[in-house]
Amino acid sequence: MKINEIIRKYRKDENLTQEQVANYLGVTAPAVNKWENGISYPDITLLAPLARILKTDVDTLLSFHEELSDAECRQLVKGISDSIQKDGFTAGFEKGEALIKEYPNYDMLRLNIADILRVHLIVKEIENPEIYENKIVGWYEVALTSKDEKIINLAKSSLTGYYMTKGIYEKAQQYLDEIQPLGFDKRFTQAILYEKQARYDDAYEIYENILYKGAQELSNVLQMICHLLCTEKKYTEAEKYADLSRIIAAALDLGDYTAYTSNFLLAVEKKDIPQGIEMLEHMINGIDTYEEYKASKLYSHVRFYKSTNPDASKKVLRNSLKNNAELDFIKNEPAAKKLFQRLEK
Repeated sequence: MKINEIIRKYRKDENLTQEQVANYLGVTAPAVNKWENGISYPDITLLAPLARILKTDVDTLLSFHEELSDAECRQLVKGISDSIQKDGFTAGFEKGEALIKEYPNYDMLRLNIADILRVHLIVKEIENPEIYENKIVGWYEVALTSKDEKIINLAKSSLTGYYMTKGIYEKAQQYLDEIQPLGFDKRFTQAILYEKQARYDDAYEIYENILYKGAQELSNVLQMICHLLCTEKKYTEAEKYADLSRIIAAALDLGDYTAYTSNFLLAVEKKDIPQGIEMLEHMINGIDTYEEYKASKLYSHVRFYKSTNPDASKKVLRNSLKNNAELDFIKNEPAAKKLFQRLEK
């Protein structure tokens, strides 16, 4: 809540009128009315006596202890992403910056805002990106002062990724070396405990979350190995990993876009025109079914975050294919032109 909402709430909780508060503080009732309507703010010298009158403290008045649920945090971050899609990166950045000022002590929100803005900064061609990068890195560095070890590790992980993309590998290694293990994974023990209490749905949810995250991780690892083998021109070995990636993604209901990613990358690396066109078609077809894993029976107990604007995610995927300069080798092929026309639509 903002300070005007806090003043109004606590005044009413204490059954005080605006006139009574004004009399206690030696100000006018219209002045208190303006505070509660956000038109003006109490003088700094009045904060301590105002907090005493309202039976609270200055930190609460200034929202220093404001807390958000995970769901509220996700919703706020999603709002930034939506704002970027609708009004452009600068508008989304300003919205994120305003939220960080509104919730100065909520480290996870700051971290998530920095992450989503950095992702969009990478995906989109933004003029003078260093202006935004400097602030984003600053937010990560503030998160390093958190009392929560998990947030510190996440911030170090994000800084590792940032410096990797900038080619500052020594700095990236420094942060990577500082990341501490989070300790004992109690998920399996918790699932067994639920089973003992006949709380089967809760146990299924834990196991299916592990399965889904493991499936995503395994798919990503296979893609990265395939990419590494392509870098070394070991195409025969890369093909084995690409095929394995496709089989596993299909078996674990990750969708065609994920399933064919490695084969697509291999075709692009080899400049194989027929294979490239075939894989591009699979990838385009997979865009519309990109989130079908949410309906899979394998993950029926997983509480996936429901996207209110799935078309925005699909648009990002289409743009990533449409603007991929590595596909120039097939763009003049008649079959490829038809596929790119589909992307335009």
